[in-house]
Amino acid sequence: MRIILISTSTYPSDQGLRTISSCLKREGHEVKLVFMPMAEDYSLKYSESVLGQLKEICKGAKLIGVSAYASTSPRAEQVISFLKHLNAPIVWGGPHATISPEMCIEHCNIVCRGEGEETMAELADKVDKGGDFSRIPNLWVKKGNEIIKNEIRSMPDCLDCYAPPDYDLKDHYLLEGNRLVQFQEKHLNGMVFFMTTRGCPNACAYCSNHLYRQLYHGHGRLLRSYTIDYVIQELKRLKTMFPSVGVFDIRDETFFARPLEEIKEFAERYAKEVGIRWKCLADPTTMSEEKLKLLVDAGLTDIIIGIQSGSDRLNFEVYKRFIKRDQVLKAAKTANKFKGKLAVMYDVITTNPYETPEDVLETINLLREIPKPYFLSVNNLVFFLGTPLYEKAVADGIIKSKKDSAFDLNYWDRWKHIKLKKKNAYLNLVLNLMRGPVTEKRYGILPAAVLNNLLKKKSVDFNLRHTLPTYSVGQVVQIADYFREHVAKPVYRNMLPTSVKVWYDKVRYRV
Repeated sequence: MRIILISTSTYPSDQGLRTISSCLKREGHEVKLVFMPMAEDYSLKYSESVLGQLKEICKGAKLIGVSAYASTSPRAEQVISFLKHLNAPIVWGGPHATISPEMCIEHCNIVCRGEGEETMAELADKVDKGGDFSRIPNLWVKKGNEIIKNEIRSMPDCLDCYAPPDYDLKDHYLLEGNRLVQFQEKHLNGMVFFMTTRGCPNACAYCSNHLYRQLYHGHGRLLRSYTIDYVIQELKRLKTMFPSVGVFDIRDETFFARPLEEIKEFAERYAKEVGIRWKCLADPTTMSEEKLKLLVDAGLTDIIIGIQSGSDRLNFEVYKRFIKRDQVLKAAKTANKFKGKLAVMYDVITTNPYETPEDVLETINLLREIPKPYFLSVNNLVFFLGTPLYEKAVADGIIKSKKDSAFDLNYWDRWKHIKLKKKNAYLNLVLNLMRGPVTEKRYGILPAAVLNNLLKKKSVDFNLRHTLPTYSVGQVVQIADYFREHVAKPVYRNMLPTSVKVWYDKVRYRV
């Protein structure tokens, strides 16, 4: 049976969808994968031309699957609406469908919650044989005026039972510009994303993993791993398949959650049998010097460590993320021991309406204390439906519609997030300007001397008492002028956030 699986993700790295495709192929089905990434502006929609090309690819399909995150769900709605007339069952799956099935079932007749490998294989078999699929576990099915909400199926303890992710590119399409073209090795850009585990040891109040833990309670362990042998064999296969690939990006929530013995086995075999550089994610509580040394010796060159906040109060009371400031500093000092071999990025969350000025300052001061050099990623807080932090924001009147959450609010529009949260605008602006490369002399686009001036108590107190457009523009102009005078490069303006550029252009000659 012919099946089309469509991804609306921003990057064509969906290992979950590729694994579903392989499991369907293992059952004898013909599967085509269509990756439809777009620029990092989630408000963008597909053109009529692109949708017309997608329709041609989908002709003759007996089953269509669409996967989306919350941020790309408007594009999933667009795709589903356009393809409905093909009269093939359309199932909406992925993270957004798992978290918000009530919203998704409004746009299609089938929603898949949770892991889709076994569910999609069972659904395909029923569709192929003309059977009733309304009672398949994990599915919500609209039948007349009724919505049948089936139970979640239990998860396998070991992930090796699933077929390896589908990288048979002759069956794949990719949106390139305004055309759907055949996916080629060059589109990987020399890197393959890979996951060796599913789940997360944490269940932070802002994260979908909190909901997954609730959803799967009593249905198996949420944090599960592929065996080391499976991982090594698969990475070897992909290295052979794609000679141009020079790096693997392992996207486990934290690779360091694996026990030390597994880390040792992986490091030894990876160095001998795979032997190309790789990246991974970490959290401060599971990272140790012994584990890190093993992995660096095995070719680890880049690591991302989640901080989220430098405030213990915020992490514990609001985020329910039980990682202390001291643990972050310990992990940072450990990572710094491998300076020259290991590039480190730290993640923080900004524009949180439950932060006090002191909380933001604690984050900024922690970043000033972390050993340099490193790269700083500053991310806007997004309220995902159903998470404890979302429910709290609704109850407190911060969120009044879905436009205030992850759907129509562009994740990358920092000014919109600052306006929505209405708290600590000046300090959030400073924190955003710090993002990028950090050295002893600079934080992002800010020279250390400028940052010191911006954080003087008199400056902070003054700007927190006044509205952002009136006074922070002046601060922005000072920063930009500093760059023009001391860096003497015209690119300084392009280094500023879009909203700051607008302020700067409007007020430069009257502030």
